[in-house]
Amino acid sequence: MICRLILCVLIASTSAAIVHGSAFDEVNAWRRAAGLPALIEDPAMSEFAQRKAEYRAARGLKNGHQGPSVPSPWTEGCGEATATWGWLTCATECDFRYGGAGVAMGADGERYMVFVGRGGTGRALIDPQRYPIIRTSHLTPQPVQAGSAPAVSKRTRCPSCGRFH
Repeated sequence: MICRLILCVLIASTSAAIVHGSAFDEVNAWRRAAGLPALIEDPAMSEFAQRKAEYRAARGLKNGHQGPSVPSPWTEGCGEATATWGWLTCATECDFRYGGAGVAMGADGERYMVFVGRGGTGRALIDPQRYPIIRTSHLTPQPVQAGSAPAVSKRTRCPSCGRFH
């Protein structure tokens, strides 16, 4: 009986960890689903990415690389989309070894995502034009809510890829 109780507790705690992950967990889940190797998290990179995601979300910045500049020699990818699109930044598909990620919710209801990577050439391991849509937002069900009014954009989101063109 005690063994069953311990087993139930272990399963419950493991399930909770899977459901309540981080933006970096989303990146690695996306990479695994796309057939790419997982990255090693660099806490300083994740801290930067989170701060930049919050900055962009608070201001409704939808033009990619706006806000604080990424430190050299890091490479960044920025994106924004509703949760149904999953993780959606460029550079996630590249040959980096280390990475960090952040996500924040804007007043417009979109998730503002930032990925930073290092330890590679920046070469894409899959065709960025065939970027797969992989549902990962369940890993960060409650991203940080950034304050402020949303910026109004005249551009529309592409129904095929979820990006602004």
